[in-house]
Amino acid sequence: MIPSKAARRYSSALLGFAIETNTLERILSDMEYIHKTIEHSRELVLFLRNPLIKADKKRDAINQLFGSKVCKEVNSFFDLVASKARFDLIPGIAKAFIDAYRKHKGIELVHLFYAEEPNADQIDRIKKALESKTGKTIELISQHKPGLLGGVMVKIDDTVIDGSVKHKLEQLQHLFFKAAI
Repeated sequence: MIPSKAARRYSSALLGFAIETNTLERILSDMEYIHKTIEHSRELVLFLRNPLIKADKKRDAINQLFGSKVCKEVNSFFDLVASKARFDLIPGIAKAFIDAYRKHKGIELVHLFYAEEPNADQIDRIKKALESKTGKTIELISQHKPGLLGGVMVKIDDTVIDGSVKHKLEQLQHLFFKAAI
């Protein structure tokens, strides 16, 4: 899900507040918890977006779900969101806050796809090479992808670096067909 412009504005304001009050890590932890909770509950997303449900019912539900599990700053933030009746933005705000935090800290989210799980040393070498190439701290998310046959594929934003055996075979096949013509 791509956060809306309004969600990014709210998250930017929350990030500024968190930096100013030295509560950045605590608020990040809460926003990650909120994001994971909402991400795994389609019903909650639909509930927050439903215009037929009154704002006070939504605020009560949010308070019930997160009130005792998040810091007072995040609860105050929910009060602000409630006063504007923008509950539908909460999923986007949580995601946008995490993205803004990464950008603020110079962290790049990288997806690593593999056919056979690399060992810790290989992952460390990949991570160091990517940090050297990007100049940023790398947060690596690894995922098994059996269709690769071997090797790895790395996705950084919109850029894909394909070092898989499948890709190499496809390149070779293309060269053979091109040479045959």
